[in-house]
Amino acid sequence: MAENKKIKKCPVSLQPDIENLLQEMTADDFAPASSQEKDNFIQDRQSVSYWKDAWRRLKKNVVAMVALGVIIFLFLFAFLGPVLVPYGYDEFNKGAENLYPTHYTLEDQKRVDEEIAARTQSEVVDVDAMIEKAKAEAEAKGEKFGRKEEAILRAKAKTAAKDTSNNETEEDVDQDAIRKELGIKKHIFGYSNAELERKAAGEKVFPHVFGTDMYGRDILVRVMYGARVSMSVGVFAALLVLIIGALYGSISGYCGGKVDAVMQRIVELIYAVPEMLVVLLIATALKPILTDYVNSAGGGPMKSFVNVLGPNLISMFIAFGLLYWVTMSRIIRGQVLQLKQQEYVTAARALGASGGRIIRRHLLPNCIGQIVVTTCLQIPSAIFLESFLSYLGVGVSAPLPSLGSMATDALSGMYTYTYRLIVPSVILSIMILAFNLFGDGLRDALDPKLKK
Repeated sequence: MAENKKIKKCPVSLQPDIENLLQEMTADDFAPASSQEKDNFIQDRQSVSYWKDAWRRLKKNVVAMVALGVIIFLFLFAFLGPVLVPYGYDEFNKGAENLYPTHYTLEDQKRVDEEIAARTQSEVVDVDAMIEKAKAEAEAKGEKFGRKEEAILRAKAKTAAKDTSNNETEEDVDQDAIRKELGIKKHIFGYSNAELERKAAGEKVFPHVFGTDMYGRDILVRVMYGARVSMSVGVFAALLVLIIGALYGSISGYCGGKVDAVMQRIVELIYAVPEMLVVLLIATALKPILTDYVNSAGGGPMKSFVNVLGPNLISMFIAFGLLYWVTMSRIIRGQVLQLKQQEYVTAARALGASGGRIIRRHLLPNCIGQIVVTTCLQIPSAIFLESFLSYLGVGVSAPLPSLGSMATDALSGMYTYTYRLIVPSVILSIMILAFNLFGDGLRDALDPKLKK
């Protein structure tokens, strides 16, 4: 009894209850471990690099992955889509002007218009016949039939027609009912008369999914090229911001002292310059130079490239390189000022590493989170600026489309062709939102401080 009795332990003691633990153990607990148990005791795991670990954490962010999927789809839509559609962004399709995305064909619509005109015209003829009859009767009786009597008669005819519901105007006619009477079926997408003839002959004709504009240009293709221009401008601006801003900010932060003070005064001066004014001034200065260059003798891919971009878009790229990197440089400078006091930077300097190597191998890699998120946020900012300038008419040069210029063209027929304004606006909004969400997800995945 005494042997099996457990030893009571002081409740306030921090020592482990060794005596009672030893009494509960058996001889099997002290047996040597088997080889399988030794192999399972320490599991060898594959080493994970920084980028693999970041990708693993990025995949867990559902919002960022959805945004990445949208960005990939927009890239394919903008750069691969025009290859699949047989229309050009500046191609005029005669006979296909102002086609709706969902509408009746031009031939069917012509039949409906003729029917409406016939109905309204018949009503007008009946009223005129009534007036002629009343005038003849008045002359036979020797009575006067003037404008006053004619107006009264027309008013009575109009009132009687409304009461009996026999009189219809073009606004009152139910076109869908007429289409049913004529046996016209609704088409999903639009075709011109020439395209209908080719389609009837057995040829493959690609439909106008988003309709056409007043010149017969396919809106789908123009939206694709507009998205391509916007994304190209955004990516190019982001690369300029990444290269110039990261280098400038890291050098300013690492050197410190008077060098940092002078460089930051330059940044503050650039901050004070209005971006829109710089773009307009550069475009005004470059326009005669580029025009003379394009019209000069000779040819080549460079001339055609400059001709397609135009002075406004080229001046926009120059403005990005001159002005847009200042935010990135301020962010990188602040990070470098903190990181350069760390022990590994002191050790690298003690081992004889140069300033360029320390910036390239130790400081900038530890700023990767801030670099990536600032770059990704710069893309939608540049896209919005390009679309806004194109909306004002100082962006891309016609006939090259942009989402902003397409929105401007749609304003003239906003009430009749509302979809022409909705389509580019929705794509522009989705593009900017996707880049913002993906940049936020990349920041969470690449920042070493957020590792779990």
